[in-house]
Amino acid sequence: MLKTTPLIWLRTFAAAARQCSFTRAALELNLTQAAVSKHMRALEMHIGKPLFVRQAHGIQLTELGGRYQVEVEAALVALDHATSDLFGLGDQRAVNLHCNMAFSHWWLMPRLSDFYQHNPETDVELHHSIWDMQHEPIKGDIHIRYGLGNWAASQAIRLTDDELLPMAAKHLCLQQACELPLIHVLGYRHGWHWYVEQTQQEVLLQRHQRKVDNSVAAYEMAAHGLGIVLVRSSFVSHPWVGSNLQVLDLPACKTAEGFFALLKETNSANEQVLQVWDWLQSL
Repeated sequence: MLKTTPLIWLRTFAAAARQCSFTRAALELNLTQAAVSKHMRALEMHIGKPLFVRQAHGIQLTELGGRYQVEVEAALVALDHATSDLFGLGDQRAVNLHCNMAFSHWWLMPRLSDFYQHNPETDVELHHSIWDMQHEPIKGDIHIRYGLGNWAASQAIRLTDDELLPMAAKHLCLQQACELPLIHVLGYRHGWHWYVEQTQQEVLLQRHQRKVDNSVAAYEMAAHGLGIVLVRSSFVSHPWVGSNLQVLDLPACKTAEGFFALLKETNSANEQVLQVWDWLQSL
């Protein structure tokens, strides 16, 4: 059994993982770069696993390190919130909004300026993960989660109602695009195999598949001509998508999966949280 992990190691790890740099983490934490490096070596020895790949021009999380980052950041946020709530600081803090990285990039960011325009005194603190576990507790004040909507939370808002659109790089001709591999985003239940079942496009599964764990990277891969990707229709309105990807001559397919906002019940009376919640309901 592991001994208690020092909190300073965890806060240093979270900063280094977020910044992808020991130097920038040191600036954020007001530590020396040597101290950050020492903390991370000690943490890796403590758990017996590498968390970073050291490279000539920076650091990169290992797969285990990426999973650990999600859990550590959630624990640190929970600890900070407990401190604020217990000592009467709840009304002074920002609203903690936890969401999937792709949803934040393709859907939330283009709309967030509208919220700040109408609520200039309320700050939204964004926390991201690549994927959430299906039955894990709600993170933050409001947690935007992807799935079929069978949540235990008493208050939930469906934010997206999607079709799947096969798309490829805009600079390619359709004949070139038709010969590309399939880019499969790990974590979606309704991916290429499901799409093929719904549309009877079995020939597609004869192609090579390239896999990635998030839509941001998948769309970038498609834009560079590395394959075709299933794009959620709620993401198509993002300017980057329209500038870099084109819809292929393949059928669109309705999916029951979507993004849902879940409200932590203990925050139902918080004025700032309800401002964000009401704004999400209006979209």
